[in-house]
Amino acid sequence: MKKFSELSLYRKMLSMFLFIFSYVVLITIVFILPISIDRGATLASCLSFGATLYAAVVAYLLLDNWKVQHRTNLKSEYLQKTFDKYIELKDSMIELQNLHDYWKEDIYRNHGEIQDFEDGGLIKKIFEVQQHLQELKSKFHYYSLIFKDQSYKQKIDELKDELDQLLQPILVECHEREGVVHNSEHLNNAENLKSKLPKILEKYDEDLIELMSSKIVLR
Repeated sequence: MKKFSELSLYRKMLSMFLFIFSYVVLITIVFILPISIDRGATLASCLSFGATLYAAVVAYLLLDNWKVQHRTNLKSEYLQKTFDKYIELKDSMIELQNLHDYWKEDIYRNHGEIQDFEDGGLIKKIFEVQQHLQELKSKFHYYSLIFKDQSYKQKIDELKDELDQLLQPILVECHEREGVVHNSEHLNNAENLKSKLPKILEKYDEDLIELMSSKIVLR
């Protein structure tokens, strides 16, 4: 991307040089030299004016190019950090979807001797997913405000809606029953998450990665 930007800048500079040089020479030959007394000095002055004008145009092009590059670098750095947040969310979702198997192994090792209202860490893992999701949502929200791009916010809002529909009922039930939910119900919820979370992750994973990677500049 950097090489492409530099090539585009060089093309603009060359185009402006040819345009300004041709325009100055044309005006000088057609309008100025015919009424000039010292044609050599007049031609030199006109070329000097053209050089000054070109220098001003080049300065503007360089400033404009710097602004574009600076904005590109800001987006890249921001999304690199955001990508780290997404990996944290993704890891927490994978841990949650694997919780059912881990808990079944614990039950087997303990010969089925577990407390009636033990949740196997289900509620804690759900809270972890929601925390990482909120952090990622905030990063995308601020990105949309800073860089005026709503596509990121829209995608993370869609992911949040689906995860909330899946996870929130479990938390609401646990809250309404003041945590008195039998372990068999928690185990069924964990089994349900095991089957549904991979589908949600598969649905959004590629799009989110593509959105972020498209703006990340590799150095």
